[in-house]
Amino acid sequence: MNKKSNFLILSWAMYDMANQFFALNIVSLYFVRWITLEKGAPEIFYSIAFGLSTILIALLAPILGTIADIRHRHRHFLIFFTMLSVIFTICLAFTEDIFMALLFFAIANIGCQTAVIFYNALMLTISPDRRKGLVSGLGKMFGYFGAIIALIFTKPIIIRQGYQATFFLTGCLFFLFSLPCLIFVKDKSAYTKPVMPALLNKKLIVDLFRRLRTTLFTSKQYSGLREFLKAAFFGLCVVNVTMLFMSIYVTKVFGLNDIEIINFVAFATIFAIIGSIGSGVVSDWIGYKRTMMGIFSFWILCLFGAALAIPPFHWMIGALAGISLGSTWVVSRALVISVVPREMAGEAFGLFNLVGYLSAAVGPIVWGLLLLAMGHLGALGYRLALMSFIPFLIVGSIFLLRVPNIKSNA
Repeated sequence: MNKKSNFLILSWAMYDMANQFFALNIVSLYFVRWITLEKGAPEIFYSIAFGLSTILIALLAPILGTIADIRHRHRHFLIFFTMLSVIFTICLAFTEDIFMALLFFAIANIGCQTAVIFYNALMLTISPDRRKGLVSGLGKMFGYFGAIIALIFTKPIIIRQGYQATFFLTGCLFFLFSLPCLIFVKDKSAYTKPVMPALLNKKLIVDLFRRLRTTLFTSKQYSGLREFLKAAFFGLCVVNVTMLFMSIYVTKVFGLNDIEIINFVAFATIFAIIGSIGSGVVSDWIGYKRTMMGIFSFWILCLFGAALAIPPFHWMIGALAGISLGSTWVVSRALVISVVPREMAGEAFGLFNLVGYLSAAVGPIVWGLLLLAMGHLGALGYRLALMSFIPFLIVGSIFLLRVPNIKSNA
């Protein structure tokens, strides 16, 4: 790879870092703690806000991805939805009303999660075919470096000013570190005339739904994608619950305070970096399906261990969870673009995000309902709720076995 190629990969990877500021500070840590612990709202409120926002974009994700493919305009969509997320993340810093804050969070989450569709699709413009896993891993490695940066910057703010003071900084960091990707990474067809009219019309809408129906239900060519999407749904239910409620779980079950939680997340993030780059290299070598099967097995061990562990063994679970989390996104991203033609990247990631959004709605809602039923058991209720997600991974593994073995597109 030449210097220009390396520069574009670096610029692209920095968006993973930018995105991680929102994912960690808002989704996983401080917003949920501000709403539930400081404001006293039930966890189901956060589950509903997150679930409804993901369901809304889930309905639009495949259509937006397909339109971006047809018009060769992934970058334009990326810029719009990134700015939507940045603006409403900053707005979170200026409201004390719980329901207004949940609305701002939902809009910011829609922007952040939708932008990922087009960011992932742009990987094809900067990634060599035989190094998809490595490039994907580099992106996630930068993402988890971003998590460490976020923890370092926000730790003193949390101590002095509380959770809400981190929201403005998070929006600013998201914007700043996304700029290299937004400016320098372009669609390969960015200077060609779109192959379809710029405005939506009846024919375009009909063609979009016909194309999506073919991909999802009729074409044997995309059977590998369909089986992986089924597996991903069950696996991502677990991943999303872990990301959303990890900080609450370690507080309720292991008794960690704010500073201990930050140290725990930073420790797990180091292993997420190792998992990101390691899984990228391994998946290019042994194949994406085999690597993903191993990742599902790691998640089963992680849930089983977290449900039984007592301090100080939670550190071992943190390391295993970090490796599993970092590996999941890296290999999923590489697998998706390996089972479809290049010109379908946006559509494929739209469908993958559709599955991700549905799992992000179903998983947290199931978690919230389990805690409503078992909350009176205290820490034991949390442990039982976590163990209840192991069958999700077993079912996902069954679907994953049906995906063809693919290394790379030579």
